[in-house]
Formats: sequence, structure tokens, C-alpha cells
Amino acid sequence: MAAINGSDDCQSYSKTKIACDACLVDKLSHTAEGYCLECNEYLCKSCIDAHRRVRVSRKHHIKHGNEIPRNKPKESLQSVASKCNLHADKQITAICISHNQLCCDQCVVLGHKVCADVNSLSDASKDFIGSEDLKTTTDKLKNLQIAYTEKMKLAKKNLNEVDVYYKKAIEEFKAEVDKIKQADTNKLNAIINTYDHVISQFTSWIHDIDVHKNAEEIEELFCLVWRTQHELDNIENNVRKLCTDDSIVSYEFQSDISPLGRLIKTTHLIKTVNIKHASDASTCSIADIGMLKENLMLVTDYGNSSLKIFNSDTDVLVSFAKLPSNPWQMSVTEEGEVYVALYSQLKILHLKSPATDITKYREINVDGECYAVECFNKTLKVQCFNPAKTIEVDGDGKLVRVINNDLSKETTENGEQFVSSPLWSTQDPATGSMYVSCHIRHSITEIKSDGNVKLLVKSDKLNNPYGLCMDSDGSILVCSYSSKDVFRVKRNGDIQSVLPQPLDFNPKAVALDKRTNKLYVLGYSDKLYVFQI
Repeated sequence: MAAINGSDDCQSYSKTKIACDACLVDKLSHTAEGYCLECNEYLCKSCIDAHRRVRVSRKHHIKHGNEIPRNKPKESLQSVASKCNLHADKQITAICISHNQLCCDQCVVLGHKVCADVNSLSDASKDFIGSEDLKTTTDKLKNLQIAYTEKMKLAKKNLNEVDVYYKKAIEEFKAEVDKIKQADTNKLNAIINTYDHVISQFTSWIHDIDVHKNAEEIEELFCLVWRTQHELDNIENNVRKLCTDDSIVSYEFQSDISPLGRLIKTTHLIKTVNIKHASDASTCSIADIGMLKENLMLVTDYGNSSLKIFNSDTDVLVSFAKLPSNPWQMSVTEEGEVYVALYSQLKILHLKSPATDITKYREINVDGECYAVECFNKTLKVQCFNPAKTIEVDGDGKLVRVINNDLSKETTENGEQFVSSPLWSTQDPATGSMYVSCHIRHSITEIKSDGNVKLLVKSDKLNNPYGLCMDSDGSILVCSYSSKDVFRVKRNGDIQSVLPQPLDFNPKAVALDKRTNKLYVLGYSDKLYVFQI
């Protein structure tokens, strides 16, 4: 217990009159006539009497008269530790064994009057220094102190290493991305150098041709042109080999189940190509795209009733043909033959291999308004409208069988119709299953070769699905006309956007070059959009 003296660690009280601490709590003012050493309180006569009547405080030491300290000692560590939790201004004076609770005088009076095993603190703490409780608690404190000190040292060590590992991770990450960047840079620089060299050679030849032509040096001009013609073939072949892949590896950081996420390849726009022909009277409205040879693609321009062939390497329109009717969807066989359905007509156009001369074709009459056509095992699967029947015909249009009489009658288990306007299709080359999109029902439906019909997906997210094609993994890429987007539909029905942002036109047709992973998107626009996916 702290010494009772007049030093600075004591609280000064009036020398003429000292108030009773217990009465002050009740806002009463009575002169103190005693001082309890255990409670560190000044007490009036009534409070001293009450103090002696309560069992837990009857053995407390009360000082009287001149022994009453004029200055109350500051609370020591002991007095702070023995403060009551319920009554902050009271000291612990007893312990209730039944309730396992430390009590002040007020606690005893208010809550433990009937408790038979309330012991004073002085009795309960007798012989405590040699007790097992003190030893156990002290040992636990020391052990925890040692353990937590070690953990704190480890935390400090980790704190110092945060920057080290952060810098290391950033450097390693940057090194890997730099490798990608350097590879793309080297490739593109080589392509640029090749084009630069070739263009310089072209410039030189054009200049020499003009010089010989203006000087009327016919023999020299003949030899120069002859040699140039032969060199051009070699140059085109070399450029095709060296400069075919001018794509870059585009990445984005995508969140994942891990806190760090992952770096993935992302779709990006490579270029746009003008597909409008000089004779086109209207904005192009492309219904389908067909991949012919390595660098040629055929498009059906519904808006201008024409077929067009583009060179995807040079971005040049190489062939154009006007048709008597509006072309719609097409099917390109592995042999290079092309079958083109005419919108709502009972005809299909057949372009023989190689289908580069689009002015020459034969007409195949079909029993049904044609929209979508697929070729499988040398027979044609044709999707008709009014009714939405699926038929199979041979190369001359002769009916082989009716695969489905009317898709509009197909319903889900809940009786909900999921096909009413099947205008576009794609085909699984392995199984021959035909997948048709319905822009009215926002659905894609599988029509198997055996005639079974299965709903793949029906979702407003597709938002008017139009043209579609199949990727190597069996997922389907489909144009969302109203969303101005292209979605990937997986076999489990999951729908994901493919493009980095919506288009500035309504897409109708989509094709994928599986060799280069280049995605071609067309629709109501004079531009062909080429994406790297």
C-alpha cells in the first residue's frame, strides 16, 4: 500500500473539513470521521457503522481522529486493479464463490445478500502467494509473452520483406510481359522492314518503267516488265509467308478467385475494311461471311443483292457479282464449294469449287422458303420458314427426308415456345448437328442429325441473336443485333461477351478464322471489323 504522506503523489483535501466519499456519491455532504485503509475512502459516522455491519468490510481497518490522513493517497496499481467493474468508484472488497464474481460493497448489498459463500477479499487472498492459481497464471503470462514476442519479431521481419517481395514480383511480372512485348516488336519490325524493302523496289520499278516508256525504249521496257512480272510472283509468295501474321499479343488483367487475379489474352480490334462496291446503291447489309481459301472471304450483301469476295491480306475487293434476289446465309464445304440460300426464295445457289468466280452458279430448287443452309456428308440441311421446317435435300434439291416438320411447335417442359423465327444457322462439323438462332425468342437450338431438337440456351441477354459460327471448342459465337455485340455461348449455356466494347453498328454476320483466331464481324455497315481473339 502506498505510503500516506504529503508528497506530490497525494490528492490534497481541505485541512479544516473532509467530506465523506460514500455520501458524495449520493450528492450528500457529511463530514468524515474516519478513513478506511482498504477502501481508500473517507467515511462519516453513519457510513462507518454501515461498514462494520457488512460482513465483507467488517474487518477493514478504520483510522480515527488524528490518524485520519489529511491527504488521500493516489490510487496505486493495486487499487486500480481492484476497482469494481460495475461501480467504477468502488474498490473490490469481496468475492462471491457461487457467482464466481469479484464484488464491491454495493455489489454485495444489491446482488449477493442471500449468497452464503461471500468471502472478504482479505480472507480469500490469504496464502495466495503460494497458490497454484498464481503459479499457473504467471506461467501462462510468461509463456504468452515469449510466444507473442516471437510472433511480433516475425511480423516485423515480414514487414521489412513486403517491399522486397513486391519489387521482386513486379520485376518478374514485368520481365515476362517485356518478353511478350519484345517478341511482338521484333515480329512487327521484321514485317515493316519487309514491306519497306518491297515498296522501295516497287517505287524503283515504277520509276524505271516510266523512264523507258517516256523515252520510247521499247525493248528495255519489255525486258523490265517481263522480269518484273516474274519477280512479283516471288515477292507475293514471300510477303505472304513473312507478313501474314501482323497481330500482337493483347492482354488484360482479369479478377479471379485468387486475390491476384490473372493475366489473360484479350480481344482487340485489328482493323476495319471498306466493303462497299462502287455500284452499291444502299448501305451494305451483310447476312453471312464464308471463309474460302486462306486469304479470301465471301460475303452475302443482302442490302445490295450481291456477292463479294475480299482478300483478307490486302483488304482488296477482288470480285463482285449482282444477283437477281437477296442472298442470305451460305455454307462453304471443305472442298471449296459454296451453297447460298436466297432470302425467302425456294432456291439455293451452288458455286462450284473453287468458288472464286461468283458470276457462275447454278440454281437448286427447294420445297420451302430458304434461309439457312448447311452441307454435311454431301447433303444439304435447309432451314425453311412458314413453316419453320428443317429438311435434307441432295445436290439437285431432291428431298431426302424431313428432319423436323415445324420447329415452332417445340416447347420447353413448361410449355414455352423457344423457336419461332429460325433465320441463321451453324453446324458442328463432327456430329452434323445444326444450330439455329431465333431473334424473336432470344434462343439457340440444336437440331441433331437424328431429328432430335434440344434447346441450347434461351436468354434475353442474347438480345436478338442473328448470325453465328462455331469455335474449335464447340462454343458458339453469335451476333447480338440489338446489343451491338458478339457473345460466346458455351455448351453449358454460359454467355460471355467477346468484344472489348459494343460496336457502332448492328451486327448480323460473324466468322472465325480458326488458324489465326481472327474474328470477322459484319452487319448493317459498309465496314468489315476484324478482331484478334
